[in-house]
Amino acid sequence: MTHPHETIVVTHHNADLDALASMIAACRIYDGVALRGRAINPMVQRYLALHKDEFPLIPHQRVDPANVRRVIVVDVRDGRRLSEYNAMIDHAEEVIVWDHHPAGPHDIPAHELHIEPTGSCATLLVERLIADDIMLDAAEATLLMLGVYTDTGRLSFDTTSPRDIDAAAHLLRSGANLSVVSRYLEEEFTIPQRVLLADLLESSVETSYDAVEIATAHASAPRFVRGASKVVQRVMNIMGDDAIFAIMHFEKDKRVQIIGRSRVPYVDVGAMLRELGGGGHPGAAAATFKKTTPEEVSVRLAALIESTTLRPTRVRDMMSSPVVTVAHDASLLELDAMLNEFGVRGVPVTRDGVLQGMISRRDIDAVRGKSDLSIPVASSMTHELITIAPNEPIEDALELMTRHDIGRLPVLVDGLLVGVISRSDILSKLYGAPKGCPTRRQVTADAP
Repeated sequence: MTHPHETIVVTHHNADLDALASMIAACRIYDGVALRGRAINPMVQRYLALHKDEFPLIPHQRVDPANVRRVIVVDVRDGRRLSEYNAMIDHAEEVIVWDHHPAGPHDIPAHELHIEPTGSCATLLVERLIADDIMLDAAEATLLMLGVYTDTGRLSFDTTSPRDIDAAAHLLRSGANLSVVSRYLEEEFTIPQRVLLADLLESSVETSYDAVEIATAHASAPRFVRGASKVVQRVMNIMGDDAIFAIMHFEKDKRVQIIGRSRVPYVDVGAMLRELGGGGHPGAAAATFKKTTPEEVSVRLAALIESTTLRPTRVRDMMSSPVVTVAHDASLLELDAMLNEFGVRGVPVTRDGVLQGMISRRDIDAVRGKSDLSIPVASSMTHELITIAPNEPIEDALELMTRHDIGRLPVLVDGLLVGVISRSDILSKLYGAPKGCPTRRQVTADAP
């Protein structure tokens, strides 16, 4: 299937977060559609696992070059990195380039160039959005902040310009969520930090407190390790826990330090460590102890965690219930009408009231044009189900959707279907949008 879009937005092979953010911004400016190339960066793949419905990309093979009138090229102008789009670029009546890289001998010819030496290409597009008075929602602002932060090392690289900082400030005012940004960014470590990382990973123990997973880890080092907080953050991201407390003994300095990190609002590590004489913020805190042993600190921390009341948002608080389902022997045509009627993208499939699988609009679109939609739903549904219990925190649902790249989770109690939680439910939690709020980005093409 091809798509008759006249304005397309493309970027370089192995697209990174700055490239993705720049494409989405360009789509807002030029009312175009973003194309997905053969390869994208693993961090972008991880991001799109949750956000593919929010920011759909069309596979480049589905676009007929003969239908393309205008091509917007972002974050690149070297033709060697755009080979999969050559036919579209050659056919287009207008080629517009936005880039922040120096000129080279292989740059493509363009009718309009926007080239500035900023740290991030996304910065240039943010400036244009401001000039055109185009408002951003929280998800858009967060993605653009990811783009700026990725290419500027969180505004720390030498290539960072004042314009990048101004763009970041505008995005923050527009609702960019820094906790989401941190979830997707990684940092390089020094040798002492790497040693500390290995020790903390090896010693990490996870304990569940009413379905809230809190990890504790222990490590020792001869001297204080600068940037230890970044290491603790990485351990939490790798392990996937809701929060972590790392107890570190710096032997020659004769001190013990606890560093706490939390990625959920219901574990306030700042408030908890203030009880032990430390302090900080809800998501990041620390406490330092002298003339005491790591074992004594560990006992005090365990008692503190046990005595803390945790109130997470649970799956049951956000799931859709009662559940719209489709019978296994209904036709795909009937399913298509049902999805339109209820305004949902997918539903569970049941047989005699028992959950059999899941099916979505993508499954219908995969069949459309190849086979008659009169075939039964069971022929196209997903049989391997990932489910969740209603008492689990909403962040656990987010992790399952990201890890398995799925759009919705059936919620089960003793094997019985009691609800469904979807990507839109998770996104409303991440960005604070009202549940069911329609998006401005209405794309008629099939999302990959």
